[in-house]
Amino acid sequence: MHASKSTPHFGLRSIALPFGADAQTVLLPASAEVVGPTDSLGRCTEGHSTADSGQETLRAVEAGLAVLDSDGSLSRSRRIAICVTDGTRPTPVELMLSVLLRNLVRRCPAQAELTCVMATGLHRPTGLDRLVTGVAEAGLTGRVNVVAHDAHADDLVEVGTTHIGTPVLINAAVARADVILCVGVITAHPEAGYSGGAKCVVPGVAGAKTITALHDQALQPLELRGELRGNPFRAFLEEAAGLLGRVHVLNAVLHPCGQVARAELGPAVPAHRRASAWFASRYGVALPPSPDVLILGAGGAPSDSSLYLAEGKAWRTGLDLISPGTVLVLVAACRLGVGGADFLAALTGADCSEHAARKARFLRTLIAGVRASYLVHSGIPREVVATLPVTADTVGAQEAVDLALKASPGRRVVALPNPNFVVWTAQPGRTQ
Repeated sequence: MHASKSTPHFGLRSIALPFGADAQTVLLPASAEVVGPTDSLGRCTEGHSTADSGQETLRAVEAGLAVLDSDGSLSRSRRIAICVTDGTRPTPVELMLSVLLRNLVRRCPAQAELTCVMATGLHRPTGLDRLVTGVAEAGLTGRVNVVAHDAHADDLVEVGTTHIGTPVLINAAVARADVILCVGVITAHPEAGYSGGAKCVVPGVAGAKTITALHDQALQPLELRGELRGNPFRAFLEEAAGLLGRVHVLNAVLHPCGQVARAELGPAVPAHRRASAWFASRYGVALPPSPDVLILGAGGAPSDSSLYLAEGKAWRTGLDLISPGTVLVLVAACRLGVGGADFLAALTGADCSEHAARKARFLRTLIAGVRASYLVHSGIPREVVATLPVTADTVGAQEAVDLALKASPGRRVVALPNPNFVVWTAQPGRTQ
């Protein structure tokens, strides 16, 4: 378990709660338990460097590409597609993509068509400039095409159907490629168990109908963070992506500050399992008993950029921790507000997708399942806050913490500043 760096102050301790690109420092009782790291993207207290990240990424890329090309797969390829996560993920795109591309062009034919596809899924395109920068840093501007995926495009290619009869529609540049490489990171994920792996293909570069079918696999149970075996969501996406038959992934496990701690490049499923196991060994903790006061951060940007992201990336962790007597503090900047018209519709009772409705139910289940709740944010519209069963909202984390302590008859406090780097490894009934 990561321990926070805190300063005792007359029976108190200070901790940093990631908030957007920065953090809010709060004073808690000295007995408070801090679970997981307090660092977040761009905020490092452990001394990790970009140079170390580059070396680890290069190690994985050189070894992985050598294996991939051992049968000539790269040297005879005419089209290669590189799927890259979008701006809602903490992937160090510029570093990982530039290292991959520099080594890739040494092995593929000079006339091979190279296309980087930003894996947006159903998200609005964000972060394409980072792919462009990664290509430029590799010295390949003009040699590599860079595009954003459109899940509603007219030229999607059906590559087959799943065993339950679901058509699998894929981005045309990806579907027609001889080799597909995916660039992403491993974090605990509430539906897929862990992010990364073939998830960069489905839902990343899949058609809207295929993505909707994937989301239908996540109806029950509420929380699958860290679970891979027996996970219907993960099984569906890996079966669907497997229809392409030639998917390799470059997956990184990050330090909380965003630097690369471990990287793996290989066939989608084995490489993903190795990286996920490494994540669990580094960030796995035993589930603590339900506290009197639970302070739940969202890990800072990009994970706390919207209410939509904070709910799925971080706050759903709280479902494992709350009890009816818990007082809850939720912390996320939500600079972009709610996070899309579909989720807004779900929160306000308008027509929406089942996926958005389910996320809204999870959020309300979390908030309504406690004694009192306080929301710390800076960007959620007042009319949206009014739809949530929170006791109060504020822009200041210390104010919310003070209110929570007053509202709780107990004094056992647990804080998770960055749940993105926490996975429960000792919980009854859990398998990995």
